[in-house]
Amino acid sequence: MVGGGAAVGMDNSKKDDEGLSLRAEAVAGAGRGALIVSMFGAGWLGWGLGLVGAFNVVSGSVFGFVALFLWVCSIYTIRKGRLLAKQYPSVPAAIRRAVIRSFLLIVLIEVLVIALGFLLANWIHHPELGVVWCAMVVGLHFVPLAKIFRAPTLRVFGILIAIWSAVCWALFRSNALVIATTTGTGILLWGTAVSSLLRARSMAQSLS
Repeated sequence: MVGGGAAVGMDNSKKDDEGLSLRAEAVAGAGRGALIVSMFGAGWLGWGLGLVGAFNVVSGSVFGFVALFLWVCSIYTIRKGRLLAKQYPSVPAAIRRAVIRSFLLIVLIEVLVIALGFLLANWIHHPELGVVWCAMVVGLHFVPLAKIFRAPTLRVFGILIAIWSAVCWALFRSNALVIATTTGTGILLWGTAVSSLLRARSMAQSLS
């Protein structure tokens, strides 16, 4: 009985250490995700603002400051996560490989579906539909990623992007459709980045 209790205790301790390791690595992962998403958000939002000629000294400065602030916070979060990860045992290689495989599969499907959408949009001579299709796919790809990375807010923002794309598709046409889609998607992607950074901050505090 004593030996059995000790074994159970060791198993529980191992599981606790593994959970802490996963959480520490998740901090760095959230930082990397925020960096990538904020870059794409800058691209989408900059595209939309550029189409309406909204950039001037003031708006350009604000846009650049927000983008730079998100990138700096993301890089800081990545470094913080790496430092935290050094305090715990490494995440099992099998778990790491499974996450990477799932992520790459989703990204591959996303790229193929987007490419197909653009081909069809150009074929029917409505390239603006390719833009809204791309935004919708980008939003929906966050839904499975939310499960892989255990980040429910990714699902929320992904669904919001998809809904926004559908609304734009129903209400706007031609250049207005592109402007509305790109601007809204960019803002929501920046919101996704902020959400990821806040999630990483919460996890880091729980490990400190």
